[in-house]
Amino acid sequence: MMSRRYRVALVGCGGMGRQHIQALHDVPDFSVVALCDVSENSLALAGEMVEAASYRDCATMCDEIEPDIVVVATQTRGHLGPSVAALERGISVLCEKPIAIDLEEADQMVAAAQRSGARLAINQQNHVNPGIRKAQEMVAAGTIGEVVLVRGRNKSGRKSGNEFTEMGTHVTDMMLCFGGQPEWCSGTVYWRGALAGSDDIMDSKEMAPKDRDSGPVLGERAIGHYGFAGGILGEVHFLGYETLMSDNYGVDILGTNGQLTVRASRWRDTCLWHLPRPMEGTPSDLDAWQEVPLGDRGREDPIIRMYYELARAIEEECEPPSSGLEGRTAFEMILGLYQSHRQGGARVELPLVDRRHPLVAWRDER
Repeated sequence: MMSRRYRVALVGCGGMGRQHIQALHDVPDFSVVALCDVSENSLALAGEMVEAASYRDCATMCDEIEPDIVVVATQTRGHLGPSVAALERGISVLCEKPIAIDLEEADQMVAAAQRSGARLAINQQNHVNPGIRKAQEMVAAGTIGEVVLVRGRNKSGRKSGNEFTEMGTHVTDMMLCFGGQPEWCSGTVYWRGALAGSDDIMDSKEMAPKDRDSGPVLGERAIGHYGFAGGILGEVHFLGYETLMSDNYGVDILGTNGQLTVRASRWRDTCLWHLPRPMEGTPSDLDAWQEVPLGDRGREDPIIRMYYELARAIEEECEPPSSGLEGRTAFEMILGLYQSHRQGGARVELPLVDRRHPLVAWRDER
């Protein structure tokens, strides 16, 4: 049970910010009390959806409104400033993904939360997707035996460079739910039919002008492999298909006695299937997959669940799901693939020693 109604202040009133307003519209335990954006037009559009005070500066908003939670829904390049401003004031933060532009910024955000005791959560909402949670329970119960491999699945619709930053951390976060702590990764990135080089590094807006600003990117096709603690392997493909396929998005968990597969875009009613054997067999055997019903849980909205989990973490003084630490690790799993490719595909240890963005460091060497 909630001990109080949580007052939410929103930084970033563009499309993603307005999605948060819409998600909370009929949720009585949370109320949006303040809006913040550098754009008057974005503030005006959000103001049409909710009656709230308007600000141009997050620090000023925090000092005057004293909200319980600050939601940072700016583009990635704008995550650091408002997140740290709120955390330093002891205000918990729900920040959009990926956590930051690079690991140096991510480290600052995590450190600010640790100093103040405020909670930092990254809105990788599939961490609490009903299918993911049910699959975790089935793994813990031994339904598929010992986990052998966790495979991340992407939506495509973007070149791998932009998919890395825009959807990649969602995928690696889901992989973390089953693999645990990653110990190493290796990656290979291609651009126009050849191994990508430092001259192929570009800004995300250059690769895809209509996409969000998420820093430097590289490549149109990529593959990554991971080693998790306990001997679990991981793999992820970014194949750059032009067609968006949301039903491909999720994670597969392969065990010694069976398999589970989650399709995260289909979280209502069910998004989880079970194969009661370790290998798939022929295509004609696909009917062997069994749908796993989720019951009432299947009607939960993962974004709203993230709000409730953050509120619970505030009240119980514990880490929320997809915490700043986990969000940073999910991001590091992506940047580690660039670092590995930069080193000729060599296996690199995680966490990375060099906290600079691998593509920035590589480009600066030219």
